Amino acid sequence: MPHTKIAEAETATESGFREEFDTLRTQVNDLLQSLKSKAEATSDNLESTVGRYQDQAGQKLHDVYEAGSAGLNDVSDHIRKNPVASILIAFGVGYGLFKVLGQGK
Repeated sequence: MPHTKIAEAETATESGFREEFDTLRTQVNDLLQSLKSKAEATSDNLESTVGRYQDQAGQKLHDVYEAGSAGLNDVSDHIRKNPVASILIAFGVGYGLFKVLGQGK
């Protein structure tokens, strides 16, 4: 009979370990599902944020291009209206750079 009680005790202990292991497995699975859900939500949020910044950068680039084009058109119009003054200014700037850079010692 003593062997029967030991066998029953081992079976009960084994059963307890199985229950604890099953509980632990369930908890780990729940944790993994939770992490997966949070990662997907974070990924979606990050993707949305990056897309928004990309759109803003594209708009800023377009605005800068438009401003540069407008400035270039203004300069072109000014040169067409005052060609002699524009040539004299260009000559003066070129001569000044020539002197400043040390080529005209």
